[in-house]
Amino acid sequence: MFAIIASACLVGAAVGVAQKDKSADPPTAANIHELSNVFREVSRRAMPAIVSIETVSKTSEVSGQRVMPFGDNSPFQDLFENDPRFKEMFKQFQNQNQPRRAPRRMGTGSGFIINKSGLIMTNSHVVNGADVVKVTLNDGREFTASDIRTDPRSDVAVIHIDAPDLQAIPLGDSSKMEIGDWVLAIGNPFGIGMSVTNGIISAKSRGPGINDREDYLQTDAAINPGNSGGPLLNLRGEVIGINTAISSRSGGYDGVGFAIPVNMARWVSGQLIDNGKVERAFLGVGIQPISNDLSKSFDIKVGQGAIITQVMEDSPAAAADLRTGDIILKL
Repeated sequence: MFAIIASACLVGAAVGVAQKDKSADPPTAANIHELSNVFREVSRRAMPAIVSIETVSKTSEVSGQRVMPFGDNSPFQDLFENDPRFKEMFKQFQNQNQPRRAPRRMGTGSGFIINKSGLIMTNSHVVNGADVVKVTLNDGREFTASDIRTDPRSDVAVIHIDAPDLQAIPLGDSSKMEIGDWVLAIGNPFGIGMSVTNGIISAKSRGPGINDREDYLQTDAAINPGNSGGPLLNLRGEVIGINTAISSRSGGYDGVGFAIPVNMARWVSGQLIDNGKVERAFLGVGIQPISNDLSKSFDIKVGQGAIITQVMEDSPAAAADLRTGDIILKL
């Protein structure tokens, strides 16, 4: 740090007096305090609309059948069934062939209220397959969710609770988020209660291979198990993503989290609310990005378009005579 400062001073002396670059001024305590106030206000306004979700899958009977160590028609079978010395022992063995109950599966997650009628947005993997979904509001009230609608392909779900005096949180525009923008993540990590963490947008349009439909926002805001389904907020207090997954070697927070952009979640939730399912267009091709070598060969920019790697039989793409190796520049 000293060497850099000294070099800058020498350059300034050589070229004469330069104008002061105000953008290079270090942040003052007042600036930091102002940012802290923004975090505080966004958290205060958002908290009443964030919910904790607990799921339970009911117990089911599984076979407890036990078999004798000898197969049918074994000469030992008559011995165990008919010999008085072993008959009682055999009955005790048979009595243990009773069905047993599998343990209940329980899970936790988060969500957020999107309108005052009780609609809540969360992740599909939080509620999908659950027999009971319990929702706890920030004020402590508890409700059982009904009309659970999920879309596993996008990992978006909408559930409903019948509750009065609900506060909804506004949805923002995820397309306006840029790398470096501040964000807050709110949720119920490890089931310990509502928590707020902060970070920035680290990257956009990430595809870590979690779901079929991927265009994740990457953030370094701390996300842990239990945060799934909670909101990622901009500094206007608007939801710009649904916290969904982490990339981790330890199983805990390693600084790489992924959120579904709210623009995608808004479209999916609208389909779920209106139709109960998501209807998507189907082209019937497999594609991959244009490589540097291909961009040079076809004289197109890197990142422009995609190359078809597979055409499915009897698909719209096949009917349109699209072929493997074709390059798509625009749809």
